[in-house]
Formats: sequence, C-alpha cells, structure tokens
Amino acid sequence: MNPSRYHRQTLVKTFGAEGQRCLHKAHAVVIGCGGLGSHSASTLVRMGIGTIDLIDHDTVDLTNLHRTAVFSEADIGKPKSEVLAAHLRTVNHDVAVYDHNITVTKENIITLLDKASIVLDGTDSLPLRQLINQTAVDLKIPWVYAGVYETCGMVLGIIPGKTPCFHCLAHTLPEPKTDAFPIHGYLPQITASFQVVEAIRILQGKSPSGLIIYDAEQQRCETLNVKRNPKCTCCGRNIHR
Repeated sequence: MNPSRYHRQTLVKTFGAEGQRCLHKAHAVVIGCGGLGSHSASTLVRMGIGTIDLIDHDTVDLTNLHRTAVFSEADIGKPKSEVLAAHLRTVNHDVAVYDHNITVTKENIITLLDKASIVLDGTDSLPLRQLINQTAVDLKIPWVYAGVYETCGMVLGIIPGKTPCFHCLAHTLPEPKTDAFPIHGYLPQITASFQVVEAIRILQGKSPSGLIIYDAEQQRCETLNVKRNPKCTCCGRNIHR
C-alpha cells in the first residue's frame, strides 16, 4: 500500500492512518453492479479497500448508462461485474478485485459472503435483500442496505445482533412494482456515497447512523432512529445470543 496515494484522506482527523489500515484490511462484497453498486465499489476501490468482490448476473443495458459513471455504450451487452472489475483494476492495483457473473441464490450465498468484512447492497429486489439479510444475520456479517426511487434515496447500516435488521422494517420501505422504476440519473451516486460512509463507519467500529433518507427534490436529508423489533422472525431470536 502506497501511503502517498491516500495522504489527503489520512489527514481527516476522524479517519487518519489507522482508518486507512482498517480499510486496507477489509473485504467488501458488493451485490449488484448497476447504478448503486458501481458507484459504491468505485469509491471503495479509490479509497483503498483491501479486497472487493463484485457480484451481478446481468449485462449492461442502454438504460443503465444515465445513472452510472463506469459503463459506456461500448459495454452494452457485456456482463456488468466483469466490465466494472476490469475498470476498477486500472484504478487501483493495490486492491484485489474479483468479479462473479452469477445469480445469488440461497445455495451459493454463504460461500459468496463467508469471507466478507462488510456487504453492500446494490440490488433492486426485495427477495434478494431478504436473503442477504438472513444470511448476514446468521453469519454475523454487517451490511448496508441502499435503495433509490424517483428522487429519494435510503441507506441503513446493519450490524447483526446490535441494530435492527432489514426484516425489522422492510414492510415500511417502498419497493419498485416493476423493473422500469423511475429514477433520476444523479440519485444512485449520491445514495452510494451515503452507503460507503456507513460502511466505513462500521469498519471503524462505529455505530450505524440509523435510517438515512435523502430527498433530492426537496434537498433535504433526515436520519431516523429505528428500533429493533423483538418479534422479528429474522433477528428477534438472536437478541440474547
């Protein structure tokens, strides 16, 4: 690791050289390499995450281009995870970048997550988020949910056994009814930035902020102090573990 690359961020008092060492030792898994996942992965790689796995079974589509900063027209039809990984390897050769052009299932998710220090959600599927959440709770791996819709972005850092899990409040979060859900092009990048901040806070041993809601239309951000549901069918049984 070349210290001069990260000199400016190690000058940040709340991060410093120790924060950089912590980040360098971390292993992030990003599930979903579209608008959210590509921005979050890019920021983590540029900041010096040690290892990152990029997981997505989809290919680049023309409609992806308005909300990403990595893919180009030449990438249309190519696997998202492979294109993103190839790009990020040219950004920071100190980071171990692995791509997985596969669908995440209940049969393979444990293998995909078992070495993770933290998991970042770049998906747009409620069932997949529930699967990530259940596995993260079972394996006691922290993860950061992120969602976008129209002009609103939401982020929630989750530490199994300490914070509410995704299932505790999933019924309160809006989910797209179709694949073609409305979204402004700028929103994934903003939301991904919040997601990376929460991921780094957790890696540094800090508590997540709560449910962060950013309304771009109103230029307003609020953080809700959400509570664990003691009757949650996912994490409720783990409260006293």
